[in-house]
This record gives sequence, C-alpha cells and structure tokens, in this order.
Amino acid sequence: MGKLFDHQNIDVLLHSRIRLSIIAVLVTVDEVDFSTLCKEVNTTRGNLSVHLKKLEDGKYIKTVKKFVNKKPLTTCKITKIGMTSFQEYLDMVEKLIKPK
Repeated sequence: MGKLFDHQNIDVLLHSRIRLSIIAVLVTVDEVDFSTLCKEVNTTRGNLSVHLKKLEDGKYIKTVKKFVNKKPLTTCKITKIGMTSFQEYLDMVEKLIKPK
C-alpha cells in the first residue's frame, strides 16, 4: 500500500473557494482592478477585501492603492510566492486524482 495522503499538507491559504478563485483569476492577467476581481470571483466587496488581506499577508498577492482622476483605484497582482504556491497546490490536487 502506498503512502496515504496527508491532509495537513494542504495550503490553507489557497484551500478556500474565494481565495482559490482570486488566485485563479490573477494567474491569467498581469494585474486586475478590485471591481473587476469582485465580479470575476462573484463575491461581495467586503468579503473580497477580507480574502485579499489574507493573501497579501501571506505574500501571495500584492495590492496597490492609488487615485486616478481623484477616484480610488485598487489593483491586485500575483507574486512569485503566489505563483509557486498555486502550482504546488495544483500538483497536490493532480496527485490526488491520478490513478496509481
């Protein structure tokens, strides 16, 4: 019998529907603004803010807040750490579903 899957190896930052959706969007673009990300992830602004903060604290994403034409604009982009973590997460899921 092969080695059993160790659930403790699951990346808890990525293993959330909202955070995984955020990262899945960010790997496909250079950067994205908050409003677009909110629509793509299909969540509320408050909920998105909470999850972005967690990802930023984990250094998976970088957010930039600035003003454009006197209006606030927040953009997000994935970091190298975020890309590496996402790839490791996908590799782990692939190992789970691959027949032995």
